[in-house]
Formats: sequence, C-alpha cells, structure tokens
Amino acid sequence: MIIALGTMIYLGILAVMDARKRELPTWLLLGGSVAAILAAIWFLVNEGVTWEGLMLGAVPGGILLALAGIGGGAGAGDGIVLLQVNLLLLLDKVVIAFALSLMLMGIFAASLLLLKKGAKDTRLPYVPFLWLGCLGALCICGIT
Repeated sequence: MIIALGTMIYLGILAVMDARKRELPTWLLLGGSVAAILAAIWFLVNEGVTWEGLMLGAVPGGILLALAGIGGGAGAGDGIVLLQVNLLLLLDKVVIAFALSLMLMGIFAASLLLLKKGAKDTRLPYVPFLWLGCLGALCICGIT
C-alpha cells in the first residue's frame, strides 16, 4: 500500500510537470528509477514476484521507448516512467493502467478535434493520463 501511495504521489508530481512544460526532469526520473529498482528487489525477495513477471510487465514501457526511438510521437521520458510504474505496481496493474491511459488520451484527443480546440498534430502530455490510468488500475485491482 505504501508503494502504491508513493507511486501515485510521484506520478502526480510528474503529471503536473509534464502538463505544464511537456518535459520531465532527468533528476526526478533518476530518483524514480532508483525507487522503482528498490521496490522491484523488495517484491522479488518478499512478495514472491518472479523475474518473468517483471519482464512481461516491461512490454508497455518498451513499446513507448521504441516509439520514442523511431520518432513516433512518444517521448523517452514517457517510456521510462511506464517502466518505473511496472516495477512499482507490477504486471496486472501496469497493463490495465497502460490500456486505460491510452483510452483516456484517445478520448481526450478526439474531444479536442471534435471541439476544434486542437489539430491532428497537437502534442499531448502522456503522464497525466498514465496517472489516471494507474488510479483506475488501483481501483480495479485493489491497492496492495
């Protein structure tokens, strides 16, 4: 429960920064990475989580990093944050959070287009939608 609460606070801070500046500070991503690795070690040692589960949960973050690498619109910071979320919330929650975040972002983007408030090349920050997706995943799966 403490890890989930800390994750949501961390994502909330990143979401505000991403929404305001469309960039994520490296120092904060580095600190989040250290916390995520420590949480993963905790889960492996004390909670019976397997390496396979951690690696499977890394797929959504890997997808975003690959998109950032080929210039597909996602930023590398978004992929790093999603990889961190995998280590902090684990497989079941990260897959649901990823799906919910993409769905919410799509609905928001479609609304902007329909209301003529944005164009097809309008850039949206991802982390606020990831925060909402994680909130939804924690509500669906329960806070552990």
